[in-house]
Amino acid sequence: MTKPNEPLSQPAPSPAIDDATMDDAIAWYLKLKDASVTQHDQQAFNAWLQQSPLHHFAYQEAKQLWQDIEAPIRLFHLQQSATPSKRRNERPWGWAVAALCMLGLLLSLELWREPANWDRLTADAVTTPGQMKQLLLADGSSLLLDGNSALDIEFDETYRGLTLRRGRLWVDVTQDAQRPFTITAGEASIKVIGTHFAVMHSTDSVTVTVAEGQVAITDSQGHQALLGGGKQVALINGELGPVSPVALPVALGWKEGRVVFDDAGMSEIVAQLERMLPGRLLLDTHAFSDVRLSGSFPVDQPEALLSALTHVSDIEVHRLPGDLLWLRTG
Repeated sequence: MTKPNEPLSQPAPSPAIDDATMDDAIAWYLKLKDASVTQHDQQAFNAWLQQSPLHHFAYQEAKQLWQDIEAPIRLFHLQQSATPSKRRNERPWGWAVAALCMLGLLLSLELWREPANWDRLTADAVTTPGQMKQLLLADGSSLLLDGNSALDIEFDETYRGLTLRRGRLWVDVTQDAQRPFTITAGEASIKVIGTHFAVMHSTDSVTVTVAEGQVAITDSQGHQALLGGGKQVALINGELGPVSPVALPVALGWKEGRVVFDDAGMSEIVAQLERMLPGRLLLDTHAFSDVRLSGSFPVDQPEALLSALTHVSDIEVHRLPGDLLWLRTG
């Protein structure tokens, strides 16, 4: 028994689960529910679980979320299987309560798993998947915001600043030596006086591509890189990588309405699909580590990209309720 003045013990806080791990966990949960699951699948799942304690927490979270969503459906089927006389005596609003419970759970899952919904309420500029938006700023600078992106704008008499919350952005900056132009993306800070360049911000990386002029990029540790035209640098988990030359027609093809891949890996392909498609993609990226793709695709035709994926690998595409797209091995 707890003594009157004895503090109550607090439960240990749940570990923070990143989006990529949670997506893997949901993909594994759905895969193991599938009737076609094999012994090899089970062994691969066990190996994934052993990779990190976080994977155990993520899988349990995915399982609980899915069970919460399925509960009202099971209740509906149980009520449907009741005898006719019993169903006549039930209160008619019981169905509405079950439906509202399911809707509430689906909305909770959507808001928790999809930060885009919060961005639509609070960001200064937002695009939906497949949409592009041109913006003209007060200083004459112009922007092109790619699909599924969110941006904050902060301008005054002494400061010009943007914060790219997520997505991809093309910037044509008007020169103003008294007010350098600053873009924040994740843990990267990009400063420029006048140039043309692109910034892409995904979950754990920021990529800067310069077409003309020069920009300075600073990472979370204070390391800095200077980038000129035709050069690119990526920050992974807040740390600067090496500056490298880049094929501008490939890196900037999206500005002209086409996405161009040159021996691209699955992570790059998925990042592009998320800018083209509504909802979320579920997959185990480790299972597709050998997938490579080259080609040019219209940004407004995601089905063409999905079709190409199924032709270069054994990927199967499954559409699930709630705009979920599940990519799995055949």
